Amino acid sequence: MFRKAAVIPVVHLDRHRKAQMIESILESFLGQPVRGYRVLDIGCGNGDISAYFARDNEQYGVDVSDRRRDKNRTFDFSIVTSEALPFDDGFFDVVISHHVIEHVNDQKLHLREIHRVLKSNGSAYLATPNRTSPLMKGHIGNDQVLRYREVEPLLRDAGFVCTDYSPRVVKEPDRFYADWRIGRLVPGFLVRALRFLIPSHIYTLRPLKEA
Repeated sequence: MFRKAAVIPVVHLDRHRKAQMIESILESFLGQPVRGYRVLDIGCGNGDISAYFARDNEQYGVDVSDRRRDKNRTFDFSIVTSEALPFDDGFFDVVISHHVIEHVNDQKLHLREIHRVLKSNGSAYLATPNRTSPLMKGHIGNDQVLRYREVEPLLRDAGFVCTDYSPRVVKEPDRFYADWRIGRLVPGFLVRALRFLIPSHIYTLRPLKEA
């Protein structure tokens, strides 16, 4: 079940730049624009990210309550009360889970549900804070925040092939709409070597097998 209280402040933020970041990462991963897809945004909050993708895609969003801005009621929305998703197997081309997994009680089920609703050739984007990083902000007292070495085993166990985009986002902030501007000045090999210090894990995922 989602921890409702933990996600309330996010609904007051402007998520347009975050949507651009997610889109740029997915386009890099897919090798083509994110257009004409069936897309799910889990934990869609105020709807900024879902509304952004709804311009060119068949867009769906789910959350524990409807806190969409009036201008963002442009996509199919469902209320969920657990990690279980109200969609058929293999329904989506793309699934977005942006800073959600640290707010659910059953992280393995959250990932299995993403795997279940993705098409066999589908793609997912997942981001979550990095508890290992001394640069991580917020999430005080949230024991669901994952450490660096916990993330990839969890993703693989759920049946995904995962690609860590965090170093690329740090190194190419202009391309990926990142706020970490100093990364442009750090050699690529050093960014990769120190990726455990990056404050957010950012992964793209593809199904490997049935979880």
